[in-house]
Amino acid sequence: MNIACKKIAFRLTLTTVLGFLGCSDDTKNDLGSSEETQIVSANTSETILRIQIDNYEIPVYLSIPEGCQGQVMPAVVVMHGSDGMWTNRDPNSETMSGQFKEWQNILAENCIVGAFVDSYSGRGVTTRTGKWRELPDNFKISAQFERPKDANAVLSLLQNLNYDDGSPVVTPEKIALLGFSDGGSAVAASMLDTDRVPVDFEWTQSQNGKEYTLSNGVLPPQKKPKNGFSGAVFYYGGSVGYNYFGKHPCGSNTDGNVFYPYAPMLFQIPSNDPLTENTLCFVDMLKTKGAPVESYYYEGVDHGFDFDGLPESILARKRTIEWFKELWSN
Repeated sequence: MNIACKKIAFRLTLTTVLGFLGCSDDTKNDLGSSEETQIVSANTSETILRIQIDNYEIPVYLSIPEGCQGQVMPAVVVMHGSDGMWTNRDPNSETMSGQFKEWQNILAENCIVGAFVDSYSGRGVTTRTGKWRELPDNFKISAQFERPKDANAVLSLLQNLNYDDGSPVVTPEKIALLGFSDGGSAVAASMLDTDRVPVDFEWTQSQNGKEYTLSNGVLPPQKKPKNGFSGAVFYYGGSVGYNYFGKHPCGSNTDGNVFYPYAPMLFQIPSNDPLTENTLCFVDMLKTKGAPVESYYYEGVDHGFDFDGLPESILARKRTIEWFKELWSN
């Protein structure tokens, strides 16, 4: 299949423009978004867009279900895990890996537009391995303050996406977020209700006993979008983020943890995963705060269980789609 490629030039905020000139205010993490209508032809089913974020071009694989074009559809923005989004880790193939092709089909079967975001290749990274797991190198692809830029930019793109006859492709209020592993971490960070964070909170990250601050390259999160995601599903991601949100969720005092989602979240949690203990603590902490979160726990499966036809994978996918539909029915 020939997939059309388009480069979307976003209207940038002054802060971002100054960033190109080397004069940005490093205490901010603001990103301009597209406020102009973006056009696709009525017969478009798959296309790769390239959106500019800071000085990177981020590929987005856009999938519009065939046979559903007569209606305005909901959409899901999908964030990949540490192994990237493409088959054989090759973005030049323009072919998504099996997991994401399966999700493309699942979304299409339910008349849901899919926007699959490649946060790595445009930033010169293949997989989150080796040095890309270590601070400060990880800052370049940070799930806490870089990848949410991608999610929010694609949210804006979808909210302004029209067919060439002027009709909208997507219902702006029905756009959700879905992420796996490192993409799950990015999903959580993207959902942070920044309005609830104390103004004097210091954004830091730490690893191996060393703390990194603004002066080392840690950025504060973007402000939550004015018209944000309707909800998000988190699959087996990290819930601590190098202590980005403050106190550890498994600690004795979680009052200093500032995370709270601005919209409902569903957590899909496998039992045999080294990240699970922290995520269970994270979910419990959020429930204690009264946050709109739900979770499912899957016995006997590992990190990355969303593949290979496992019964738990099939069940979790079914629950995810049902959760989205319930979310959008209100």
